Amino acid sequence: MRRDDRGPVRWYSRDGWSSLKEIADRAAAEAERQAIRLALRATRGNKSEAARLLRVDYKTLHLKMKHYGIQAREFRAS
Repeated sequence: MRRDDRGPVRWYSRDGWSSLKEIADRAAAEAERQAIRLALRATRGNKSEAARLLRVDYKTLHLKMKHYGIQAREFRAS
């Protein structure tokens, strides 16, 4: 941990020095990605049902899946 004069507190990680906000943002993004994957697994890739489970709009889910590179077909039974 390091504190610059009047600057934010920073922590050293494998990616270098990070602020607490940066660490929290990464953790939130990872939790969101995992929640989407769990919902898609539970609904066997059905995005409408997954959106209902997550209590988000279908379009929001679609955009977040695109952002995280998640494909619904990964969760569909063959």
